[in-house]
Amino acid sequence: MSDYEALLRRVLSLVGEDKREEIEVEVERRVSEDPRLTRLGALYIVAGELGLFEGLRQGSSTVALSKLVGGLGSVNIEARVIGVSRPRREPPVVYLRLGDDSGVVDAVAWGDAVSRLEAANVAIGKSILVRGAYTRERPDGAVEVHLGEHAEISEAGPGLPPLEHFFAELPEVFEARGTVDFKAVILGFSEARSVSVKGEAVGVRDLLIGWRGVKAELSLWRDHVGLLDESSIGKIAYVAGAKWSPGGTLSTTSRSSIFIPPLPPQEPVLLKIERRLPQQGMLLGITQDGVERVYSEDISPGQLISVREMRYTRVGKGWAIIPLEYEPAHVEAEPRPKIQAIGDLRAGMVDASVQGEVFSKSPTTRMKTKKGETDFSSFWLKDMSGSIFCKAWGEAVKMLEEVREGEQVVLHFVRVVKNPWGEREVYIGEESLVAPSDEPA
Repeated sequence: MSDYEALLRRVLSLVGEDKREEIEVEVERRVSEDPRLTRLGALYIVAGELGLFEGLRQGSSTVALSKLVGGLGSVNIEARVIGVSRPRREPPVVYLRLGDDSGVVDAVAWGDAVSRLEAANVAIGKSILVRGAYTRERPDGAVEVHLGEHAEISEAGPGLPPLEHFFAELPEVFEARGTVDFKAVILGFSEARSVSVKGEAVGVRDLLIGWRGVKAELSLWRDHVGLLDESSIGKIAYVAGAKWSPGGTLSTTSRSSIFIPPLPPQEPVLLKIERRLPQQGMLLGITQDGVERVYSEDISPGQLISVREMRYTRVGKGWAIIPLEYEPAHVEAEPRPKIQAIGDLRAGMVDASVQGEVFSKSPTTRMKTKKGETDFSSFWLKDMSGSIFCKAWGEAVKMLEEVREGEQVVLHFVRVVKNPWGEREVYIGEESLVAPSDEPA
């Protein structure tokens, strides 16, 4: 028996079998008027308008989150809380992100429902049963659950997926549209800054996050700026309700939340120091996950160290490791650089490494920018997985002067961006490194 047929039977048990044709005609009318509605969703709306949800609640009915539609007047849901914001405004409003085994939705609690959330000790990871919620469709077409004055909130029973089920690993959400939920390791922070938004000074702080050698930046806005501190570095964070901008920038919103579960500390990182870089005190290091800038006055090229504690710091538009606690390492197999295939590059990646053959290289030209004139050069890079357009600006152009078409090169510490046409491009900055591919890094 389908979900639609099961609900129809329960509706008819309350209104009588003779109402079957009338109700099904109304369901079909609703579906024809709004193609986004499923027959099940239309039946929920019809049942709500007939005032039948009180009778339906007397059973054990809850609606799967994936089957919610906008316009339901009273509905029961059972879900895992995967995100919850701090109370905002007065009267208070709390944003939640809820998940079950069918999907994830946003929810809003307001008025007395906020007090009921607090009384029920609702927090990230908890399972809740909500009775008497209603739904609205947002301008982007997404369904939003509202917990209003009449919503009842209690603890749900077992059976919902665990919290980690709802969070993808960082590389899985690159270039995703809309809202994303992911987990990543916190690597470092930039200094907080202030930007003007509609005449209001708003705090912003960039967070470097990573997962197995893939890195990105998450911009923390407003209340999130002071949410994390240096003690969070090296820990896994569960980020709910973040968003990608069209240009490939990941950021928090007023609905986002960040949760750090109590997990054991990470194993030490094996770091091989390969060479010095032009910047004062900067070294090139290799870990099992990739190539890193390393800032230290006490470490020399050729050293192999086991790093127990470290943090990343902002260097221009890139990032560098500062080893805080380390010791010499003695292992047979040293780490080798991890190079991304061109086909695996995604807009939003930072400090990436990629290798390929140079072709269609342009001569150096002068370009006008907002900061004045600067040198510009470009080329295409290809490997077995595809090709990508690469741009270099300013001092970075000098690194490409000796590169010829047909040569194999490796690019380190580059950014992957999205151009106005939605295509991926590699940005080579002053903090990047261009090296022949026969070199170890």
